[in-house]
Amino acid sequence: MPKRDYYDVLGVPKTASADEIKTAYRRLAREHHPDVSKENPKAAEEKFKEISEAYEVLADGEKRQRYDRMGFSGVETDFGPGGFTWQNFTHAGDLEDLLGASPLFRQFFGGFGSPFGGGGTRAARRGSDVELTVRVPLSAAVHGARPTIEVPRSDPCGDCRGTGARNGTALETCPECHGEGQVRQVRSSGFAQLLTIGECPRCRGTGRRILDKCPTCAGSGRLSSVERIELSIPAGIEDGAILRVPGHGMAAPRGGRAGDLFVQIDFEPSPHLRREGREAYTETTIPLATALLGGVATVPTVEGEAQLTIPSGTQPETPFRLRGEGFPRLGGSSRGDLTVTVHIELPRSLSGREKELLREALGGTERESSPKREPLFRRRAR
Repeated sequence: MPKRDYYDVLGVPKTASADEIKTAYRRLAREHHPDVSKENPKAAEEKFKEISEAYEVLADGEKRQRYDRMGFSGVETDFGPGGFTWQNFTHAGDLEDLLGASPLFRQFFGGFGSPFGGGGTRAARRGSDVELTVRVPLSAAVHGARPTIEVPRSDPCGDCRGTGARNGTALETCPECHGEGQVRQVRSSGFAQLLTIGECPRCRGTGRRILDKCPTCAGSGRLSSVERIELSIPAGIEDGAILRVPGHGMAAPRGGRAGDLFVQIDFEPSPHLRREGREAYTETTIPLATALLGGVATVPTVEGEAQLTIPSGTQPETPFRLRGEGFPRLGGSSRGDLTVTVHIELPRSLSGREKELLREALGGTERESSPKREPLFRRRAR
């Protein structure tokens, strides 16, 4: 199959910045990772290699310049006669950070010189991510907020330095997997043999076994705790948006990188306001006299209350717009508008004197909206 243009592979224009290229790569790598891809393993492997090869070239300034000038011929010598392999993938850190060095990834790509330890070298595991939901007032969408939140953590045990062994004593090489952290099973199926590679159940993939467990952490190497973090919520953020705080998830077992914290932002519902992007909407009810004669009405806003001028002769359901009383865009300063729909409250009863004054104001007598007409069917019967 002929090679596709690297920019097309990542779905970015030739003017894309380095950050845009990295963002596109991370999205595609996660989408086509064999752990989640619905394609067959061979197709997923080829797709994943194509994406990584494109990123290997476009993420390197010098390689990208040569590729822009000469196409594939300008970078083919970087990969050698066999083409792209994991041995010359210099951006392994991005991939490891994205995928967490999953065992299934190593199973698929270990034979290609995977940067994650194929062929017997086990990389340290990454800690689990933590997900939280934080509820903040709607005004935080205008000015942002910095709430302090409590995050459950699992930190390395100080007594065993995270090893899980008493007083940091030495660990034994696992006799089940001989230190590889994986066990292989071969099963015959007809004329074929099926090879399966999985995590060693005895050492749980670490390749080492604890002889004397640490009494403080019971051999887990970690202790539960709570961390207080000041979260920075930017102005203009949408309801349901998720913020990522790197390195504030669970600690990794026995020395790996900590996971990340993901915080979903939920706004407290407002009984008076409705938000649609940058625009805000509310309603107010005014007396009939204010609608007829004009006046001022107090209306709710995102930040409190505002005075709305009501002109005389205002009709029911009239919308009024208060400029700059809505919400900003994320990263922007200018705000949208607040639209106020005005309802008119009619009096439920009038005194005789009030009725007399109302008739006088409206013309002295009750007027019919249209002259009487003879019923349609009676006219046709003549």
